[in-house]
Amino acid sequence: MKLDHLFIPVGAALPMTAADFTPDGVVVDLQSTAMIADCPTCQMPTQRIHSSYQRREADLLLAQVPVHLHLHVRRFRCDTLGGRRTTVSEPVPELIRPYARRTTRLWAEQRPIDREIGGEPGTRLTHRHGMAVRADTLLRLARQNHAGGSATPRCLGSNAVALCNGQVSGTIVEDREAHQPIDLVPARSAEVMAPWLAAHPGVAVITRGRSGAYAEGASRGAPDAIQVADRFHLLQNVREMLQRLLERQHDALQAATTKLPPSTETADAPLPDTATDPPPSTETADAPLPDPAPVMNPPAPAPCSAPAEAPPVPPSAANAHVPPLSKVAQASQNRRAQRQARYTAVQELRAQGMPMRAIAKQLHLSRKTVRQFAVAEQFPERGTRRRVRSTLDPFIASLEQQLAAGQDNALQRWRALQADQGYTGSRALVSRWVAQHRHLVPAPDPATPRTRRRGRPLVPAPTPSSAPHRRLSARQAAWLLVRRPKELDVDDQRILERLCHAAPMVDTAYHLAQEFIQMVRTRQATAFDAWLTRATASDIPEIQGFVTGLERDKAAVVAALSSSYSNGQVEGQVNRLKLIKRSMYGRAKFDLLRQRVLARTS
Repeated sequence: MKLDHLFIPVGAALPMTAADFTPDGVVVDLQSTAMIADCPTCQMPTQRIHSSYQRREADLLLAQVPVHLHLHVRRFRCDTLGGRRTTVSEPVPELIRPYARRTTRLWAEQRPIDREIGGEPGTRLTHRHGMAVRADTLLRLARQNHAGGSATPRCLGSNAVALCNGQVSGTIVEDREAHQPIDLVPARSAEVMAPWLAAHPGVAVITRGRSGAYAEGASRGAPDAIQVADRFHLLQNVREMLQRLLERQHDALQAATTKLPPSTETADAPLPDTATDPPPSTETADAPLPDPAPVMNPPAPAPCSAPAEAPPVPPSAANAHVPPLSKVAQASQNRRAQRQARYTAVQELRAQGMPMRAIAKQLHLSRKTVRQFAVAEQFPERGTRRRVRSTLDPFIASLEQQLAAGQDNALQRWRALQADQGYTGSRALVSRWVAQHRHLVPAPDPATPRTRRRGRPLVPAPTPSSAPHRRLSARQAAWLLVRRPKELDVDDQRILERLCHAAPMVDTAYHLAQEFIQMVRTRQATAFDAWLTRATASDIPEIQGFVTGLERDKAAVVAALSSSYSNGQVEGQVNRLKLIKRSMYGRAKFDLLRQRVLARTS
């Protein structure tokens, strides 16, 4: 039985002279029969044989058994005068590359491992598969593959990517019809995109982000191509515009989360008590009361004012036991004091006429933070997070009953919940809740002797405080303004109504933003011009700045509102690039990152 076809490529003149099965694997001897070779320096053929030598090459596994090829090749003498070479090795391109220690088919199997998995994980995989190779070798093999250079696509997508912690930006270019990235450019500017597009003629449609550099580069490099703005970035720009507007409306944000009196919360207010109300005047005392007219629409809630000052605290209450703040609360107060000091410093320097760039340099703050503090009418409080539903919520009623009965042992309560009610949460969660609600335990009878209790001594439980007041940040309020109204719960709808009522400017911006969002979702390009007219007449600086950006890029925006092209596929490639970049632990350079990003995904 001949085994030549297992080790020798088709068409190669390499007869097999021997095959030995050893404990380390299979050793195959191959003999080259070439009688001529070309000098790689002078490109002249030569037939003078100088000597012969043996090359040891690794090959693919044979039934999980390593294969080693011993290739006997010749060395020829080059007689060209002035040549820098005196001898020429016999090439065997069908089986092995120059200076390689593995066959081309083994190289083809090992090369994609690093691009798909990575250096160190790829090394562990090759060891398990019997073709062990070092991580540095895998990296070198991956860099030898020249990715890119595919045909120019008809529909092209581009987007910005962060190459190094947000400090170095690049551009990923994708063939939208093939769903495959074709290039990764280490820059984000028109000076780079314009020559790239000029070198790849034939692009008919370009989907891109809202960056002015991409718009200018596409116009210069492919003037005949249709540019389509990304609809996701359009909606993102709307939210950012609303957030900038709300950063100047902190009074309205505070009023939106302040509970209104019952008379303004609902239309069905209770009738006044005649025993306590003042007597009516003599002119209308005997007149019959008219029937109340049906209320079709409940009156809008009155603007929320700042909460009234609390009455003076009596001395007895002032000396009451006040629980000390936790470390988390103390750290939160310290951070708030630091932010308030920065806000005061920015306001003072801004009142002196100092520009924002100079303020940011002097206070070592970002210009975004300085601008946020400068436009705020009062100190911008951070928003509070909404309470997240806990696994303990269905069992709180049972725990309250047990605490009211005097059973405040957290470990016993946890075991009882597990055995009787199927609680699957942690014991720490039950212990924390019991410690925070021990004020529900009734006071012990003074006549009853207390049993000795192990552990920490008993301390009087503090008076339960009311729920903390929810604060709404500009970012949270902007998300409420851009969401679909039907997706908001009752609390969010009330907050939205109070916010729009407290600030008419926010009400106008909210309706304009919802109209634009609806246009983007339903692709109604015919209503865009009328919307621009109404937005321009609103006299709101943030909306007018947003309109100026839309008019500057009007052709691409109209194409986004009327065509089916989208940049979502490129956003998916950006997420894939982030995954690859994080899997490389920041230790590779741009060339290897480009090789892995441009590797075929199918």
